[in-house]
Amino acid sequence: MRRGRGVTTPRQMLLVLSEFARTMVTDFPIQAILDRLVERIVDVLAVDAAGVVLISPNQHPRYVAASNEAAWRFEMLQSELNQGPCVDAYRTGQAVAVPDLQAAHRFDRFTPQAIDAGLAGVYAFPLRHGDIQLGALDLYMNEPRLLDQTTMEAAQTLADVAAAYLLNAEARDNLRRTAEQSLERSLHDPLTGLANRALIYEHVAHLLHQSRRGGSAVAVLFLDLDRFKQVNDRFGHRVGDMLLVETARRLTDAVRPGDMVGRLSGDEFIIACNDVAALQTEALVARIHARLARPFALPGIQISVTASIGVACTSDHRVPPDRLIHDADLSMYRAKRTNEASHWLGKDGWLGRDGELVPNDDGDQPTAGDRGRSDSEGEREGPPD
Repeated sequence: MRRGRGVTTPRQMLLVLSEFARTMVTDFPIQAILDRLVERIVDVLAVDAAGVVLISPNQHPRYVAASNEAAWRFEMLQSELNQGPCVDAYRTGQAVAVPDLQAAHRFDRFTPQAIDAGLAGVYAFPLRHGDIQLGALDLYMNEPRLLDQTTMEAAQTLADVAAAYLLNAEARDNLRRTAEQSLERSLHDPLTGLANRALIYEHVAHLLHQSRRGGSAVAVLFLDLDRFKQVNDRFGHRVGDMLLVETARRLTDAVRPGDMVGRLSGDEFIIACNDVAALQTEALVARIHARLARPFALPGIQISVTASIGVACTSDHRVPPDRLIHDADLSMYRAKRTNEASHWLGKDGWLGRDGELVPNDDGDQPTAGDRGRSDSEGEREGPPD
């Protein structure tokens, strides 16, 4: 058995440590750090291959990196068998040295398969930070080789330094995920997962800004479930919530790719569309009514509901988003009063489902007073937030 030469030079070791130090101020993902680690270790420690595995508490690998295909096979073999120097180093927190696999009988399942795959010697060093065990760094040899004490210490130092930087990278990733999840929650309705009021208003503003370049029309559909309060009163809020969730799913299925569906509050939903024409909007309204016409099969009960839909459309990018949404809301109230399925409030007038343009005048356009009358008639279950 020949002795392996140690770290090439102290300068090379210093360069590797400096390289890891620079990762502290970068956004390198964990996998990229591991991939670079095994490449540099092969150069510095003069081994044939290297691998790194991070192991979860349930002992399933989370990340695996290997300097070549052979090292990848050996990492996967130990993971599949749940046996090998890597597994022992992780479990015990101590380095494991097997300089000659042929002469070792420690791993009855791993050893014969590794030898058949061309492995002659292997060393494993725990990735640890204090009492925390993260995984292992593995060094692979194509022929039996005994590493000297200096090389063993250098390998464990690299493993310890890598563990510290990996913990830093993982903490950074967790912080980023937490921030993304917090942002996601702040912009989405917790019950249905749809866009909430803030995101919808932001999206409508974006669509109006886009329309300035292309001159395309932006449409907002305001949908209110009819007599939803009666569902809550008769069956309870749990059933009401399930109905809202299923309604959200059906609305999402009905819209075009790129259209946004949101929930404002209670049983009020909103859909924002760009690049639309009258016939396209009428087709979308028809699809929505068709989806909602099917009875809702909820646990232990079947419910049928209808919806009133108001539509507002503009190709004028100067229209404020809250005005467009407000007009769609008023249009929805007109639909409730007249029992029509939907109306389009355009620049020049109301467009009914039959495609007939109804000129806007003081007697036809809904007003805030119309909303009050609808409320008094019991069609609205509560004002929006």
